[in-house]
Amino acid sequence: MMNDFLRKKFKRFNLKSSIKRFLIISILSFTTLYIGTIYFLSRHQAVHEIEELFDAQLAQSSYILLNLLGDSVSTIDQNSKHLPVVYYGLNESRVQNKNALLYEKKVAYQIFNSQGKLLIKSGSAPSVAMGKNTEGFSRIELAINSTAQQSWRVFSLYDEDWDFWLHVAESEAIRDELARGISAQTLLPGILILPLALLSFIFIVRIGLKPLKELTQNIKSREAKNLSAIELGSSPIEIQPVIVELNDLFERLESAIKREQRLTADAAHELRTPLSVIMIHAQNALKSSSDSERNSALLELEKGVMRVSRLLEQLLTLSKISPDIIPKEILAFYPLCQEAVAQMAPKVLAKHQEISLQCEPELQHLKLDASAFLLEILIRNLIDNASEYTPKYGQIELAIGSIKGQLTLVVQDSGPGVPQENLGKLTDRFFREHQQTGSGAGLGLALVNSIVLFHGGALEFGQSSLGGLKVQAIFPLAPKANILS
Repeated sequence: MMNDFLRKKFKRFNLKSSIKRFLIISILSFTTLYIGTIYFLSRHQAVHEIEELFDAQLAQSSYILLNLLGDSVSTIDQNSKHLPVVYYGLNESRVQNKNALLYEKKVAYQIFNSQGKLLIKSGSAPSVAMGKNTEGFSRIELAINSTAQQSWRVFSLYDEDWDFWLHVAESEAIRDELARGISAQTLLPGILILPLALLSFIFIVRIGLKPLKELTQNIKSREAKNLSAIELGSSPIEIQPVIVELNDLFERLESAIKREQRLTADAAHELRTPLSVIMIHAQNALKSSSDSERNSALLELEKGVMRVSRLLEQLLTLSKISPDIIPKEILAFYPLCQEAVAQMAPKVLAKHQEISLQCEPELQHLKLDASAFLLEILIRNLIDNASEYTPKYGQIELAIGSIKGQLTLVVQDSGPGVPQENLGKLTDRFFREHQQTGSGAGLGLALVNSIVLFHGGALEFGQSSLGGLKVQAIFPLAPKANILS
């Protein structure tokens, strides 16, 4: 639950704060955490080392006192009512260093006989036993007043010659104070250097974010029509993907704008004549003196409208052929081709022409990574183009094949064909080899070529065995991994 809370806070901080502020606060927080960790680790280590050092000194002092006070115990009358004998330390009036008196009160010793009677003690020691009758180290809590207690470290020894117990104690406040002092000395340089580190962090972050600022300035200073690639010279590797994606976006925008401009120019160029013809036929229909003249003018008017409609459809399709607009999918080509031929058959048969589709059984399963929408347009335009220039009782043949791991669609007709020198011009917009016989605008094969290129293929032209034009569209097959998926 706490992790979710921290994650939400961190996410909100990321979204609403600047990168500079985030980096500075994060680095500063990490530095503070690092200094704090060093402080606690050094304190823990200092306490451990001090424990060992002071315990060694306490044990050594205990052995010295055992030897010094042994003779004093032998001279004491243990039945006396004036026990215990108290040995006071330094005289306050003679000591210049008051710290010595302070530390003297934090060290104490006691001597008990085997019956538990207190024989000797220091002035700082209490009357109750500070240790157990067990040799070695121990700890005891003694009350200073009614509300506070003080912890003592005790070392106990037994003298077999004079049958007494010696307890030497040292207040643990001494050890704690020394550990705090050592830790504070470790922490102080870190605290003093923290402001300097903060200034260094700010300076480093500013330098690190300078390329991002340059990128922002580059985009901000651009004119609306400037879609050229961004060039920042030596940019860091972290910002290069952003520049690459922006340049790719500019390129796609420029391509889209050019398509729109080309569509506008083409429409303005090609619609001028058909609209003028429509206007003439409309005027002829209005001025006609007989029904036959009116019907003839209206029939020509209908043909003109259909031609304009088809022209607009082709122009709009050309303007939409882009990977950003039209998605691809894995599809079987043969069924799609069958459907397109079935759709175009009535129009072809109405002209008393024959149309056929050939595909070997082993090729009927071939698949493409393509747009079904565009492939249908491609097939219809190839059939429509062949039908346009094929005479009555002519033939139109479609054949699906495979060459070097690629799918081919070959469309042949028995029309007049195209001279060899003009085959390269067939994909030019508004080029028409037989302008007197055809009613198209010269965009059909240009549209077919754009669709083939969209799919990564190629379009080839040649002389048909039927006497007319042969068009071959070549497409790469879909990857096997995609087909399996």
